[in-house]
Amino acid sequence: MASLSLTQRWLADAAQRYPHPARVYADVDAALAAVPTLRPKSDVYTFDDGRTLLLLCVHGLLPITFRNASYNIPVAVWVTRDYPRQPPIAYVVPTADMLVRAGRHVDVSGRCSVEYAEQWARKHEGCHLSGLVAALQDQFAREPPVYAKPPPARTPPHPPAPPALPTKPASLSSPPPLPPHPSRGHAPAQLAVSPPPPPPHPHFAQPQVPHAPAPTYAPPPPPPPPALYFPPPPRPDLHRTPIPDLLDEDDLSAAVPLTGAGGPFPNAPPRPPNPELLRLQSAVHDKLSAELFSLSQALAIDAEKLRAQQADLLAGEPAIKDEMARLEAVRDVCRSVADRTRGAVHQAEANIAELRRKGDPEVDELVCATSIVHNQLINLIADDNAIEDTIYHVHRALNAGRIDLEKFLRATRALAEEQFMKRALIEKIQNSVSPMAPDWAAGF
Repeated sequence: MASLSLTQRWLADAAQRYPHPARVYADVDAALAAVPTLRPKSDVYTFDDGRTLLLLCVHGLLPITFRNASYNIPVAVWVTRDYPRQPPIAYVVPTADMLVRAGRHVDVSGRCSVEYAEQWARKHEGCHLSGLVAALQDQFAREPPVYAKPPPARTPPHPPAPPALPTKPASLSSPPPLPPHPSRGHAPAQLAVSPPPPPPHPHFAQPQVPHAPAPTYAPPPPPPPPALYFPPPPRPDLHRTPIPDLLDEDDLSAAVPLTGAGGPFPNAPPRPPNPELLRLQSAVHDKLSAELFSLSQALAIDAEKLRAQQADLLAGEPAIKDEMARLEAVRDVCRSVADRTRGAVHQAEANIAELRRKGDPEVDELVCATSIVHNQLINLIADDNAIEDTIYHVHRALNAGRIDLEKFLRATRALAEEQFMKRALIEKIQNSVSPMAPDWAAGF
């Protein structure tokens, strides 16, 4: 473990949450070695049903080559908890300047479903994370899953202000210049251009120049023929009204003033809402409501499980205390027995040491009793056993034909009489022995 890098040590710890940590560690480490632009992390993955689970994720840039040009595709591959029986979950994670190109292998959310992952369930023994990453590279090289976001449309610049008009009539040789023709697509919609009034009777007085704008847009008139006394054309209204935003403004009458020859027109009716915008808002609202409902259900289930666990823990507390008290009582008993056994062992060891110090006793000391009566009892028992043996051997001599029947009967009668007397004495001594007599005396 000391030779592993910091990433490998972290990966080994993170893989312990899986049923097959050695396989998860080996496959993820091999994928990181094959694609150095990938990195591991642990994050919470939310399934389609609202469940959340802490999983190991391999994320980063996946290099591909498309039309002899190199690109980096941002991806995130989640290692499922049942790996390697279930395939990892691969996603394309576009950046702010990218959009997902939905197709047969990538949906609008960025989830990838290549053929390698589809065949994983049938032969999971031969599949691994490095193979899935290689299959993603091969598929993305044929069909890139993302494309660059188009730049936003630029607002056309305002046309330059028209040149200043002369305030005095022009001379005969140089008529006043006409205002410039507005370029196509740059003239504001509300700018009204009126043709100049017809020339009055020739004189040098300054004519009146109307300034009221027309209600509608009209193309600029053709230049009038040169006259001896040509009055200047009216100055156009330079106060431009900004172009309204049809998606943001609800009332166009507030954005574009409507005027006419007789005065302002009545207010136009409110513009009806955009049905496409309403549909999008409704779809977003339904999606958020479904996600919120699914999340609330998952949280309610988790809360119910936690309450059940809390009830089990509270119910098990008295049982645990009772078991602890019983174990403590057993411990005390075991300690007491251990103390007594230890004392008996010490006493036995002391007795053994004392006997070893005294040495082995003599044979006579072993067969001698502590009183005269007991010594007499020992002798009587020895005589009884001797007579029993003698009668046995006389019987064997009779069977062998060594003695005749008459000798056998005489010898047996004498031995039986003697044995009877000794046994009667033994019984008398046993009846007179105190209850504190040795155990060996009670057995005769």
